[in-house]
Amino acid sequence: MKQTWSLAISIALTAVIGYILYRSVPDWGQAASIMISARPLWLLAGICFVGLHMLMRSLRWGVLLAPVKNTIPLKSLFSLTIIKYVINVIPPRLGEIAGSVLLARKEKIPSSSVIASSLFERVLDALAVLAIFGFYLVFCAGWYMPTSSRGREIFATIRTSTMVGMAAIAMLLILLGFVLHSRRWHDRVPEILRKHVLSFADGLRSIQSRSAAIKVGILSILIWLAISAQLWCFTRAYLAVFPFTGALFIMAITVVGVAIPTPGGVGGFQFFMVVGLIHFFRSYLPGTDPESQAAGISNGVYLMCMGPVILLGLVLLHREGISLSDTLKEVR
Repeated sequence: MKQTWSLAISIALTAVIGYILYRSVPDWGQAASIMISARPLWLLAGICFVGLHMLMRSLRWGVLLAPVKNTIPLKSLFSLTIIKYVINVIPPRLGEIAGSVLLARKEKIPSSSVIASSLFERVLDALAVLAIFGFYLVFCAGWYMPTSSRGREIFATIRTSTMVGMAAIAMLLILLGFVLHSRRWHDRVPEILRKHVLSFADGLRSIQSRSAAIKVGILSILIWLAISAQLWCFTRAYLAVFPFTGALFIMAITVVGVAIPTPGGVGGFQFFMVVGLIHFFRSYLPGTDPESQAAGISNGVYLMCMGPVILLGLVLLHREGISLSDTLKEVR
C-alpha cells in the first residue's frame, strides 16, 4: 500500500509539473529541434565531469566508512554509488538505503553504519551546495540580476532560504559533533537497540578525525563544482556563450527541482532550469522564442545528466548479480 501511494504521488507531481511546463512553452516543435541540436564535443566533456563527480562521491563514501572498514575497494564503492542513483529513480527513492544494504552485505560490515554514512552524505551535499551558492550570492549575483519582477521575487526567496539553510545545517553539525564526542548517552539507549544505534554512530565517526573531516569537506565542494561543470558543458552544447558562474546558479536551483519526489527528479529539474534561464540568463538565449529554447535545453541537459548514469547503473546491477525488484522489496 505504501509503495502504491508513493508511486501515485510521484506520478501526480510529475503530471502537475509537466502541465506547468507544457503551458509555458509556445512551440514544442522548436524545443524538440533544439534538444537534439547539441554539439557533441561539449556533451562528451559534460559526460567526463559526470564520471568525475561519481568517482569523487565514491572516494568520499570510502573516507566516511574508513572507521568501519578501511579496505573497501574503490570498485565496490563506485558500483554501489551508481546503483544508488538507479534505485533512486524509482519512487519512493530508497537508493541510499538499498545501496548501503548491498554494500554492507558485500563487505560484511554492519548495514546501519553504511546507511548512516550514506545519509550523512546528503547533509554534506546540502552544506556544499549552500556554501557554493553563498559564494555566488556574495561575489557573482550582481553580474546576473533578475530580468523580471518574478525573477526578483525568486531571487529574494532563494537568498533567504540559503541563509536559513546554512544556519540549520550548521546547528545540526554542531549537535552531531557533540553527540559523537560524548558517551554519556550510550547507557540511556535501551539494550535491545544499543547495538544498532552504536553501529549507526560508527558510520559517522570519520568526522571526528580532523584529516578525514578535511578530506570529506574538500571532496564535497569538488563534487558540486564538478556537477556545476557538467551543467556548464551541457548548456554550452546548446549555447555559444554561457558563463561558468551561471552554472553555479543553475546547479543550486535545480537541486530544489530534483528534491521533488518525481521519478529521477524529472520535471522538477527542467522547471527550475527553465526558471533560471528565462529570469536570470535570458540575454544568453538567442532568437525570438526564449521559452521554447529554454525548454529544449533543459530537457537535453537532464537527459545527458541522468542517461549515462542510469545506463551504467543497469550494467553494474547485472554485473553484480543484483535483482532490482528483490532489493527494493527487501529494504521496504
